Amino acid sequence: MAKVVESIGKTYDEALKNGLSQIGLTEDDVTIEIIKDASQAKKSFFSILEPRQVKLLITEKTSNKQHEEVKKEREIEELDENTVNEAKKKIDDFLKEYFEAMGVTLEATSKYEKGYIFVTISGESSGLIIGHRGETLEALQVLLTAVLNKNSNQRIRVIIDSENYREKRSNSLKGLALKEADLVVKKKKNFTFEPMTAFERKAIHTALQNHSKVTTYSVGEEPYRKVVIALK
Repeated sequence: MAKVVESIGKTYDEALKNGLSQIGLTEDDVTIEIIKDASQAKKSFFSILEPRQVKLLITEKTSNKQHEEVKKEREIEELDENTVNEAKKKIDDFLKEYFEAMGVTLEATSKYEKGYIFVTISGESSGLIIGHRGETLEALQVLLTAVLNKNSNQRIRVIIDSENYREKRSNSLKGLALKEADLVVKKKKNFTFEPMTAFERKAIHTALQNHSKVTTYSVGEEPYRKVVIALK
């Protein structure tokens, strides 16, 4: 989510300087809206008693990547039956070869729901597919997504899971997000997580999207992209 602050100064430059200091960005990284300008206000007898103020609304410019992270579920395109069936066959063939190359015995089942094909991997060696903090699972998902979308007329979205890892990790991250949000409110200082996968960043954003006192946004480039928790 983009950061937004209101700033006040005796002049436009002073208000802008105060706002950029609060938001921690440069003028090129924000959009600026004048909410109040004393020099343009209608003059009255009582106006001479009011302090001269310029008030600005300063908003962080949102990048395409940030926009992708906050897209709503309703924007996901539904797939037709033929596309789903073809995709499932490609998934089975690809994973069969992948497991054989790894020398492991695993099974994969897939189902289609609300624009996504969910793939569940099970077996004694399923831990190898997850990897450290889900990195192998995430890499496999990226690779399989690329295979499915090659020469496809529709955008095919796939989510791979094993041992219910994604739900467990998501719940863990949500708890961590709420804990760090409380510290941000208490200390009045931003907190930046270590680099995370897109799945992990989404879990943090989702956990705090309705928080009354903090907001979240992402910084950096893949694979070092991080989530920041900041005061609203």
